[in-house]
Amino acid sequence: MTFKTTRAFLPAMMDNNHGHIVTVASAAGHFVTSFMVAYCSSKFAAVGFHKALTEELSTLGKDGIKTTCLCPVFINTGFVKNPTTRLGKILEIEEVVEALMEGILTNQKMVFVPSNLNIALLTEILFPERAVNVLKKMTNAKFDAVVGQRSTQ
Repeated sequence: MTFKTTRAFLPAMMDNNHGHIVTVASAAGHFVTSFMVAYCSSKFAAVGFHKALTEELSTLGKDGIKTTCLCPVFINTGFVKNPTTRLGKILEIEEVVEALMEGILTNQKMVFVPSNLNIALLTEILFPERAVNVLKKMTNAKFDAVVGQRSTQ
């Protein structure tokens, strides 16, 4: 959907060298969560789309077209049943919207909600895999089920 919507609006934006494209992804586009392979894969694709589009617009000199990618953790939307995590909290829609609007107004390329996910991304790049796995276990992110997904058990 992101690709088709962008294709519909991008030509006019390029003609005017003006606009702002927001890609709604997820923290799952950077960090995987067990039992959500399809979801994580689609969010990795959304993050990749955002990065590639941003780079292409820059190469074309279209500096008037801004891009922002939203990457929140679990949001209280009913998509997953009973999400929990040791670190942080389940987000409410309003706080994600506020963070996104701030990101758009300040031309942030990547908006993590909560913002401390920037640190988690950095640790995943800098720390050895075993250390990252210990940190992931500490977060203990889990949920009962993805709503609408058939059980494989």
